Amino acid sequence: MLRRHITKKKIKKLLLIRLKKLGDTILGTLVADAIKDFSPEIEIHYLVEENYAELFYDHPSIDRVVKIKKGLNFKETLIFSLWLKKEDYDLAIDLHSGIRSSFMAFLCCRERYGLKTSTSFLFTKTKPRRISSVSHHIENQFQLLNFLEIETTPKEYRFPPPAHIDFGIQKKYVLLHPFSSPLKSLSEEQAIGIAEGIENLGFIPVFVGSDEEKEGIERLRKGINMAGISLREMRSLAAEAEIFIGVDSGLSHLASTTKVPIIAIFGPHLSQWYKPWRRKNIVIIEKDLPCRPCSEKKCQFQVPICIRSIKPEEIINKVKELLRIF
Repeated sequence: MLRRHITKKKIKKLLLIRLKKLGDTILGTLVADAIKDFSPEIEIHYLVEENYAELFYDHPSIDRVVKIKKGLNFKETLIFSLWLKKEDYDLAIDLHSGIRSSFMAFLCCRERYGLKTSTSFLFTKTKPRRISSVSHHIENQFQLLNFLEIETTPKEYRFPPPAHIDFGIQKKYVLLHPFSSPLKSLSEEQAIGIAEGIENLGFIPVFVGSDEEKEGIERLRKGINMAGISLREMRSLAAEAEIFIGVDSGLSHLASTTKVPIIAIFGPHLSQWYKPWRRKNIVIIEKDLPCRPCSEKKCQFQVPICIRSIKPEEIINKVKELLRIF
């Protein structure tokens, strides 16, 4: 049977899928922006995990946020996919192309685009994963737009400015996110050194992170511990900070949706692949080592020297440069 060729005129409703990581889910909005620029009348629904959904309700390129619970079993995923099918989407674009998302796209939509993985047979069209030292992760996702004859590159984020929230911080502050997965985290000594350097510049160090990271931040006995606040609160906090300093994590990507200057610290991963998407007011700190990049599963050294060899003074010097403090 001949497969129909889908064109822009035939697409009325599109399902954009991006599950799992926060940073990738944020990056996915750039794909929605490109589709809206190309064809504003297309109705875009964005399928994301429910703990991230709050970030996208007022995004100008997303008409509806569809949220899914994390960790659904096979039966629950099947039921959810059949519920999605009732929406009668003309096209599904799976930006991650993992097992669960590919399966849902297959069940809910006739036409499906995704990246080449072990589940490629579930898509009607695929593009290869293009990973190289000069290819940012978002470029992999933008390849899928070529099927719609959209030839463009990612632009700046279009998130609306966050609402002001009074956190009761009486002084100018610098936002810090020092911890993530084990091989991407700073040591407590590094975090303390950065916090002390910020205090010496006359700013309050304010720490953010997940609920799981709250205890580690408490042990630092420095600054203000705001770990565990919601993502919308975190975005508001970042927007009014003097600078955001963070490791390679979703919170660095979240900060990049505001105008706060960013210092992003990279360990196992290359910044060319995963850095927060921004063209200005961003500084990358990373070490050029022969062991980078790595799989981040196990370090060949006693500690991950890629990130632990970065001195607090290096970061404070970049703070001075960004804030023009000499």
